[in-house]
Amino acid sequence: RKFMYLKKITMLFISLAMVLSCSNNKSGSTASLDSVNYLSGGEGDWVVKIDNLTINKSIFDSDLTASMKYQGANDEQISLAKNDNATKQYYSEVLIRDVLLLKKAEEDKFFETEEAKSIMNAAIRTLKAQYYLQKLILEASKNIPDPTTEQAKAFFEQAKEQLSQMYGITEYNTQTMPSINQLYKVAYSEQLVQRDITDLKDKAIIERNNSILGEFSPLQQGQQIQQTNLLPRGN
Repeated sequence: RKFMYLKKITMLFISLAMVLSCSNNKSGSTASLDSVNYLSGGEGDWVVKIDNLTINKSIFDSDLTASMKYQGANDEQISLAKNDNATKQYYSEVLIRDVLLLKKAEEDKFFETEEAKSIMNAAIRTLKAQYYLQKLILEASKNIPDPTTEQAKAFFEQAKEQLSQMYGITEYNTQTMPSINQLYKVAYSEQLVQRDITDLKDKAIIERNNSILGEFSPLQQGQQIQQTNLLPRGN
């Protein structure tokens, strides 16, 4: 389970890093290479060599660390990953694949197409906003006290399906309790941040052209909010 978790966060962060790196060059012609050039240099022994690109240990470690931090991993999880051979080997394989793919994309001038530019713009906006949102939630969770046993059990019962599918948690017991408590705090923090977002919306001047967007009933909106509300009512 730990290895699958690390695979997931590695893929997500590499996607984020490369999308954001591609956005740094407005000319488009060298955007793909910009996405891999940040990996060159650094200190320590070399870890991976791909043609004329050498990734040294300091860059490799910082990239792995950043990938885990992006997904909210704690220091212990990061330390385990940096000392886990399977994780490091998998990470190197992903880097090799992506570097070669982006070099080929550069040769094909793929990112110069209008379709690619449009998709990259949408991806950059989405990933930046999601990353910032996640940081706000994680920071807020640090100030949330651990739930009582009753609150944690109620949270588990209400979010049982999500906890099983996303984290493999199928029971509430002494082994799963720390994870459930942490997920409770994150879910609670998410609601707090969502309130802040609502405040931002209230203060902003927002207009929607419903003749194009279509009507959206309050009932539908309430159903969407209810689906994302994992906390028991009253907490």
